[in-house]
Amino acid sequence: IIYNDYRLRGEKFQQTEGYRRHAFTETGISPFGVPGESAHLVVTDSDEHDEAGHITEDAETRIQMVRKRLFNKLPLIRKDIAPPVLYGKDKPDTVLVGWGSTYGVMKEAVDILARDKNIALLHFSEIYPFPSTDSFDYLNVLERADVAICVEQNATGQFARLMRAETGFSLDHQVLRYDGRPFMVETLLGELDAHVG
Repeated sequence: IIYNDYRLRGEKFQQTEGYRRHAFTETGISPFGVPGESAHLVVTDSDEHDEAGHITEDAETRIQMVRKRLFNKLPLIRKDIAPPVLYGKDKPDTVLVGWGSTYGVMKEAVDILARDKNIALLHFSEIYPFPSTDSFDYLNVLERADVAICVEQNATGQFARLMRAETGFSLDHQVLRYDGRPFMVETLLGELDAHVG
């Protein structure tokens, strides 16, 4: 992980002069001094802050901090984001798409449906910044499929909207559960029945 080089501990942290928790750097990643390992104070305010971590309303500092996060740090984070996992057939006709806690039930459904269907799932474990297609072109998998179905545990299809906003790809159908309970495989299979040919 790219952040390990920026962690200050022990003697290295103790010998650092003028420690600033949010120092401007070329990469946008500021050295992180581990609290309690030096006499330095590690400060972070939840509002906009200066390099030392103290709250500020200075417009120029705000611009510099936003540029640091958006143009330096975010591209590095994007390189570290894991692509989605493809489980099932390599060239599926039907793809279930989900994130977070839906993995287990989608995997179970794919295992059952794969007996007589060409099906797979794409599971996203990290969604911000949205994974690029550099290491795995998951958009190609979705575009080749006949049907792409988003399985989510919310009422508004938040992930489907995020995917469309970030990639331009619109999922064909959504299976949403929002009663506060997890999907059961029997329920999911029943919901999928209308969409899986």
